[in-house]
Amino acid sequence: MSDEAVERAPEEPEFPAVPPPDPTGDPRVDAVVARLGELGGRPVPEHVEIFEDVHQRLQELLASAGQEERPEPPRPAFPDALRPRP
Repeated sequence: MSDEAVERAPEEPEFPAVPPPDPTGDPRVDAVVARLGELGGRPVPEHVEIFEDVHQRLQELLASAGQEERPEPPRPAFPDALRPRP
């Protein structure tokens, strides 16, 4: 049997690179959305896993958006008892 007679597995097609998404202005969202850049190097059946991961992480960010600790308002320089009287 010659080398040419050996059946070769078909090569996987080349997928074009995906350009990076435009920045959103929120570094947390940008980090999650950057994962979409992996789509171009993977076969289409593997895209589902990436989309599900990005969707879940964006939902988590959205759910936590109002739960961030806010800094306390600045305190007056003088407590009321020590505030100069007019």
